[in-house]
Amino acid sequence: MFSTKRRQSFESITESKNVSAWESLISDLSETRREDDEMAGDDDNSDGGGGFLYGADDDTSLSLSGSGNDDERMEQTSDLPEFLKNIHQDNDAAASSNDGEEQTRKLLGGQDCPDIKSTLSSIDALSSSQTTSTTLESPSQLKDWMAYRSAQHPPHVNYMGRKMDETYTFKAAQIALSLSKYLGRQFEQEKDAKNSHEDLPSISCEDIVVDNVIVKNVDSGEAVLKSASPSSGTTNHRSGGNIERRQVLAFGMILYELFTQGTPPPRQIQESLKSSGSILSFGTLRISEQSKEEDVDDWNASGGNRRKNKDDDDDNDMKGEADHSAQESFVRKQRRRRCDGKGKEESVSTLLKLAGVPSSICRLISDMLSNRDDADFGGLFQYDKAVSCFAEVIMDLEQMVDQPKGYLHDTMRLSAKPIVQNKLYSRQKELEQGIELARRSAAGYHMEEDREEYVEACAMDASPSVKQEVLVITGLPGGGKSSLANELIAQLKSNGWESLHCKFNHVGRRQPLSTIASAFDSLFSSLLSTENTWGSGGSDKLGDMRTNLLKSFDEESFPILFHLMPNLRRVVSNDGNSIDMQQAEYVFDESAMISSKIRLHNLFYELLKAISDAPMLLFLDDLHWADAASLDLITFLIDEMGASIADDPIRGTNVFIIGTVRTNEVDNSSDLSEFLQKIRSCYNITVTDMALQDLSPADVNVMISEALCYSQRLTRSLAGTVHHKTEGNPFFVKEFLNDLTVENLLVYSFSERTWDWDEELIESRTISDGVAEILTRKLLRLTKDELSGLVMLSCFGSEVSLEVLALVRSSLGNLDIMNTLDCVAQARFVERTDEKYRFVHDMILHAAQGAVDENERMIIMKELLQALLPHGYSDDTILFIVVDLISRVGANRVHDSETRLLFAQLNLTAAKKATNTTDFASASTCVKCGISFLSVGHWEDSYRLSLELFSQSALVEWALGNTEQMMSSLEEVFNNANRFEDTLRAARVKLAYLRMTGNCLAEAFDYGFQVLEHLGESFPATPKNGIIVQEMLGTKQLVTGPLNESKLKSLPEMTDSTKKEAMAFLEQMLICSYQSQSIYFPLLACRMVRISVQYGWTKTSCVGLASLALSLVTVFSDFSEGYSLAKTSMSIAGSDKRVLCSIMTITYGMINIWKEPIQAILPQLKDVYNMSLKYGLIDTALSSGMFHAYRAFFTGSLLQPFSKEVALFMRNNSERHKRRLMHLCVLSLSNGISCLRGNSSGPQYVDEFITEEHLAEALRNKEFAACEAMFAIKMMCSFIFRRPDGIKPTARQYLELFERHGGASAQFVNIYRLFYGGLLSLHYYRESKDQFWLDRAAHAIQKMEVWTAESVWNFENKLLLLQAERHYAFGEMDRAAEKYMLAQKSSKKHRFVHEEALACELAASFHEKTGNVQFVAELIDRAVNCFQTWGAEGKVESLLIDDESYDGPNFGLETKR
Repeated sequence: MFSTKRRQSFESITESKNVSAWESLISDLSETRREDDEMAGDDDNSDGGGGFLYGADDDTSLSLSGSGNDDERMEQTSDLPEFLKNIHQDNDAAASSNDGEEQTRKLLGGQDCPDIKSTLSSIDALSSSQTTSTTLESPSQLKDWMAYRSAQHPPHVNYMGRKMDETYTFKAAQIALSLSKYLGRQFEQEKDAKNSHEDLPSISCEDIVVDNVIVKNVDSGEAVLKSASPSSGTTNHRSGGNIERRQVLAFGMILYELFTQGTPPPRQIQESLKSSGSILSFGTLRISEQSKEEDVDDWNASGGNRRKNKDDDDDNDMKGEADHSAQESFVRKQRRRRCDGKGKEESVSTLLKLAGVPSSICRLISDMLSNRDDADFGGLFQYDKAVSCFAEVIMDLEQMVDQPKGYLHDTMRLSAKPIVQNKLYSRQKELEQGIELARRSAAGYHMEEDREEYVEACAMDASPSVKQEVLVITGLPGGGKSSLANELIAQLKSNGWESLHCKFNHVGRRQPLSTIASAFDSLFSSLLSTENTWGSGGSDKLGDMRTNLLKSFDEESFPILFHLMPNLRRVVSNDGNSIDMQQAEYVFDESAMISSKIRLHNLFYELLKAISDAPMLLFLDDLHWADAASLDLITFLIDEMGASIADDPIRGTNVFIIGTVRTNEVDNSSDLSEFLQKIRSCYNITVTDMALQDLSPADVNVMISEALCYSQRLTRSLAGTVHHKTEGNPFFVKEFLNDLTVENLLVYSFSERTWDWDEELIESRTISDGVAEILTRKLLRLTKDELSGLVMLSCFGSEVSLEVLALVRSSLGNLDIMNTLDCVAQARFVERTDEKYRFVHDMILHAAQGAVDENERMIIMKELLQALLPHGYSDDTILFIVVDLISRVGANRVHDSETRLLFAQLNLTAAKKATNTTDFASASTCVKCGISFLSVGHWEDSYRLSLELFSQSALVEWALGNTEQMMSSLEEVFNNANRFEDTLRAARVKLAYLRMTGNCLAEAFDYGFQVLEHLGESFPATPKNGIIVQEMLGTKQLVTGPLNESKLKSLPEMTDSTKKEAMAFLEQMLICSYQSQSIYFPLLACRMVRISVQYGWTKTSCVGLASLALSLVTVFSDFSEGYSLAKTSMSIAGSDKRVLCSIMTITYGMINIWKEPIQAILPQLKDVYNMSLKYGLIDTALSSGMFHAYRAFFTGSLLQPFSKEVALFMRNNSERHKRRLMHLCVLSLSNGISCLRGNSSGPQYVDEFITEEHLAEALRNKEFAACEAMFAIKMMCSFIFRRPDGIKPTARQYLELFERHGGASAQFVNIYRLFYGGLLSLHYYRESKDQFWLDRAAHAIQKMEVWTAESVWNFENKLLLLQAERHYAFGEMDRAAEKYMLAQKSSKKHRFVHEEALACELAASFHEKTGNVQFVAELIDRAVNCFQTWGAEGKVESLLIDDESYDGPNFGLETKR
């Protein structure tokens, strides 16, 4: 301890303005040395060489003033230690430097101090006086390294004092780190040492001296001790805690000399290591004279809780339990934790600082030299910040080497506040996982070297390795979800990826789909502004994208996208097409509302494909706040991506999707839960859930260390307290640190370059509401104007454009909102871009919303509403902001009747615009809000507004599937409408609902005819055949003939509104009648044609004309006239895609099959299907897709690729759009394919996938076409697998039913119902001779003869096979054999491979029965080959017999199926 007298002397010196800290230190050291020498006596340990005060006598006195002559100064220094002698001897040389003198004088307050100048010069002289070579080779002695580096990088002196060269300091830090790791290896955990095959060196304290250090590599800084050698036998890696502290102390001496370029440490510290006494006393150079013991928790947290080896703990076992209790009584927790103390306790640190060593190194070495090995107390008590193990040394040095600017060099800190780095903490594992998922998403574009192998694997039904990857990052608010995603985006973009960033907002209703659309628009804007290029090839990115866009969209599609993304027009426009693009405008068709939604979804999907030639990342931030329309669109995009992988597994989508979701918001949003469930069920989609946990105490320590630029060793205790308060939430930690600086609980000293904090006060702080409380308190420190501006900004949501703010600039009195927000931006509450202001974090937005009470917030919103209202009529963006403010103000706060009507009208306008963009959820919200502003007697006072609101409500609720709300709105309209014409809009909704429900087809018929009756178009209740024939003949004469095509094209446009409405209802009734195979179909078609001829042409007139052509084929069997009329309808259809797709479906699917080869029609049907999907024509797409599937199946398309098409069609259409009977039809087809292919996972018997219940359900709903299609598949599979008896009762029932109900009409399904029904009937007739079956067969043959006359290609082989079976049944063997052979040839010629196989098999059976066994084997081989070509491995299996001893066919036995 310092004496009182000596302390007073020291304080009086240091407080003097004319005496420097360096002079004070020397004075104190001189006095201290005398006292130490008196205590030391003649001890041998006092003779150390090269120590700091080595050789000083008791009566040595120092003259610290600048006066006196040279002789006096020489006399005064004669007995000083050698180091101080050098200081005074070099004083004159230092004084000769005017610059150095002037700088030193400035540093010391203008006072002359030759002794200080001598001190600075002597340190340089000591380094330069050493002999240095011109080169330095590896390995080298450390002293040689220091001499060489000191000459190359000498310290320099400026007005701030002496400073070590930064290059030297950094290289010295590298050596220190290497050596500390080398020494620290012996103190690794025991299990690690046992598992190591490397012998660890046995190192003693005596080895750890500068002379023993060898720099193995002078460039990398690798260093070792030359005297340490691998031990034989056991290694000395467990030396005990006291030994490690002594070794740290010894290592600290090396670092002292290393970083001062060769200056030895003070002698007391050198001798303390050699002392064998119980106390390692440093005399007055002790860093802290107050010893303390770290409590157990702090000791464990510091990394110093290394287990002691019992053999090395003899010193610690000297005391008993009583002594241990005595130790605990001395334990206390230091309230004010600092790196350094004050006054004379800073002497070693001060020496290092004066030598120019950086503050961080000063702190580390001082703390290393502060170790105290007190044997009386087991070595537990030591200075609070003393470095006790090599792990702490390594921790400090690694930070310095890895981040020298922040932790090593004395960089001037410009702010006394923590600066939290914009980086991730403890998220490396998650980041690597995200990069791997991104790589998988783009795998299809990096597989060219393995393409052939991969194609072969896909052909063998191997699971594709390319998946659509979706990453869902979940966590609590402030947990770093967006930060992780943004870091992932940054890394991917550096590798050539592009990104679309969709940030959803829960406050403020935006323009429908604007969040997703604006993400695309921002990407286009970025590309236009940068004109950057892709890849190293330098190809034009914008030009490539323009080419893809022009290929993907037509002139009807672009206007829809231009409406949502204005910058897209600039991307695709050039000198050649800009005029056309400008002329096209988007017009919404309410009659095709659902189709418009699907079409818009398809447009977004095609747009995403067109711009993702290079990998694309779609970032969906804050999905828990996404609106229903956006979630629907995202679901569609993900589902389509999975489907595209199934369609082309080689390429994939090249799109990686990331979504962030707050864990505490999932249960609050049913839309979000449903969305997550849907995307997880999508085909070829892999959803990875990544739950982010809060940071651990160690992670928080890293975060705080980097924020303060302070060693993790020193911030560990603060980090523990902060983690306890914040639970490791990253955003909370950041705000909590900032709050501590504001409350002066965390203070930075610019002079000392240290941080000061009070743990007890921090721990005592109560934060009941978490980070929200801190943010609220932070907001309340703002000025009144700043707070008002921030609250106003929160009324718009997370962001608002500068254009909108310009409109409300004066809404808050004299407040200049722009300047106010700029001031707030400086406080990091918001940030400004070129286009908008946005909150830095959503939690700040929430805090701003709660910073004022509800009444004050309502006043601000009303002022904003008043300012924006005049602009809402012309700007859609402003309109949706206005209606959002209206909804939040609420109808109960608006009492003026005119204002209420105005607000209701604005909501109706917004609802219509939302409907036009297929955002039916937003439209529903607007309609409900508008209805809430209506008065009690609104049907009388505001009839037209009420009618439009409730009609719009019925429309959007139907689109959303809210049946109850739809019916309620319909009843409002039907009960309060003044005239029938006012109900037509609601009537269209009701008819569409009944028609598309599936089980209400009969009710739809009745209701549709009621509406048509009111429109002047009546129909007979039970039309007779004569009426139908007469109507068709009369209509045919109107439109047939060589000149009628030109007459039809010249018809004027229909102007009668009633007839227009009638045409719209007639078109819907046509669909109903076709589904039910009603006799009304030809009557409805004729009525549409007659109205068009009489009143003018509409876009639906061509549908009526094509339906008439179909009626001529099916009713009159007038194939030539129907074929010609169908061509006419296509030629005059125009460019309307909805009408054109409907006509093409009718023409290709139901008319051309009677004239053209059916295989040639299949690609045309597929094109119609794709076109219908593209334009959102779901009804047409489902019809054309079903036609293609059934025709491809029955005509023998190869089953392996075809099965994938059917699965894709079933998944994307019949399941997605909830068409029950259509789904059953496609499911029956899919199961039939599986059965034929022999899939073990599929049904094994026909009865398993086409049951009586399925057929009965179709009949109950009058879906005769669906019932007949399923039954045709059932008969086909039963006959092919030779199981006729299982279907016999059902066949008798349904064949008779279908003949009574339109069985004679020429429809595609009738072809195969008659073909397989005829084959079964002839089989049954051979067995039973029942005339019923012969009549069925005769009818089938008669029809095939008629159809063969129209198309030999499609029907000849079928007719020949039926004739062969009939001859066989009648015993006409020669004629039967001939027909079998002709059937085989015709099937092969016309490419019906499955029917060729069937003809061969039946011929083999025939020849076996007749004894012509010489033909059987060949025919069976041909049948097997044809079935294998078709892909019917299941059938092939049934033909082959497991018993090798049996050579004949298996026709007389039941097959496995």
